[in-house]
Amino acid sequence: MDWADFFERTRVAAGVESFSKLAPMLEITDGAIGHYRQGRRVPQVWVVAAALKIQGHPNPEKAAIEIMKNAALTSPERTFWKKLTASTAMLLCAVTFAAGPVVAKAYALTGGSMPIM
Repeated sequence: MDWADFFERTRVAAGVESFSKLAPMLEITDGAIGHYRQGRRVPQVWVVAAALKIQGHPNPEKAAIEIMKNAALTSPERTFWKKLTASTAMLLCAVTFAAGPVVAKAYALTGGSMPIM
């Protein structure tokens, strides 16, 4: 992953002229951005998700996990991100399945019409 380009795109999307102004938007220091851009450190997944949110990504958390999985350098890192991706998918399925009866009941209670919000 080219973190320098990633944070440059985030800066442009945020409409700020410097990384020191972007840093508070990501709740990190401008020094941290410097480390990420120069390849000395890898950002944490929540920083990547916050940056993707600024970039206007529709599902920043899921995309951040996928980016981190692809950026993993070692086998244990890749295994961790693959397991996290699988766990996230299973959790999403469970929540969707559990919400099904609630949605069906709400639909029935409205006489078969659901208002658009």
